[in-house]
Amino acid sequence: MTDARARRSREAIKDALLDLLGTRQLASITMSELARAAHVSRSTLYAHFGNVQEAYEELAYDFTARIPPLEAFVGCEGCAARRTDAQPFCVAIRNAGKYLPLVRDTRFLPTLFERVEAGAYASEMVATYRATGLEEAHAHAMLRFQLSGCYAVALSGVRAEDWPRLQQSIDTFIMGGISALRTR
Repeated sequence: MTDARARRSREAIKDALLDLLGTRQLASITMSELARAAHVSRSTLYAHFGNVQEAYEELAYDFTARIPPLEAFVGCEGCAARRTDAQPFCVAIRNAGKYLPLVRDTRFLPTLFERVEAGAYASEMVATYRATGLEEAHAHAMLRFQLSGCYAVALSGVRAEDWPRLQQSIDTFIMGGISALRTR
């Protein structure tokens, strides 16, 4: 299989999974069903993913790969504004586009936690919390608290015209909390 053909098959599989997630929970989607929806053979599907969860995890990776860590938005007035592709986590969730079925799925947040805690996002954020004097386990708990709170608010149905002020309030709250931890 050529690289271009393999990429197209892989993308077709992930797009089909997104479509299926629009109507069903991840646990109820089978490999056979995913192959049919992607218009690929089962052998092609298995050449790319060992199970549906692997395809799901790659979708989550694709989505989170474009979200810069909080440090891209704090501590440097205007840094994020210079990055045209930069969106804070809550905005990325709110503007999920084709990934909306993924982010609404019940497995998304646990998958996200696994992903970010293993990557650069977590190490930078945990370092920020650790700089306040928190123990490692508490820093990880604060990161989960921050992410799950932003996730819940982003999907809560806040009107578009109310979002900018709410986002500013959330950012102020997070930074105030970090600041308060530093001064205790």
